[in-house]
Amino acid sequence: MPRGMNRPRRAAAALLAVTASAALLAGCSLLEGPTPQTPPRETPAAPEVAPEFIPGGTAEENLPYFSEVLRAYGSGTSPIQGQPVVDAVVAAGFDPALMQVSFDQSKTNLVADNIFVSVRVDASCLIGQLVSEDRSTFAVVEPAIGPNGDICLIGKTAPIAQNGG
Repeated sequence: MPRGMNRPRRAAAALLAVTASAALLAGCSLLEGPTPQTPPRETPAAPEVAPEFIPGGTAEENLPYFSEVLRAYGSGTSPIQGQPVVDAVVAAGFDPALMQVSFDQSKTNLVADNIFVSVRVDASCLIGQLVSEDRSTFAVVEPAIGPNGDICLIGKTAPIAQNGG
């Protein structure tokens, strides 16, 4: 091939390379900017007077105790996983037959970011959250839901060993 015939091909290839590089660099500029930061979660401090379990008490009456059980568990070194959390809540006096807990892994087999545990108390639910990343906790009372008013956590939940272990 004569030397002049390659020049248009080389020019086209160079133009294509420049265009592709420019497109890639433009795409990189979309990724620039500040990295989002998750605000720190504050786990409640240990209460000055330890709350006590109130057998037969309402969810509201037992919320401080439930919160403390979760806070104490979160401040320890046991794994943030469903059954160990359930075991701690059962050891604190709650009935495992009235509990629900979320799964330890997502449907894509990733470690769960949070474990949710609940205890139904009549028509109310003690619902607790333990965050895997920083071991922070949160607890609240919410009304039970469902056709029979006996569900605390929506969706499929993990099985719970009725013996607490």
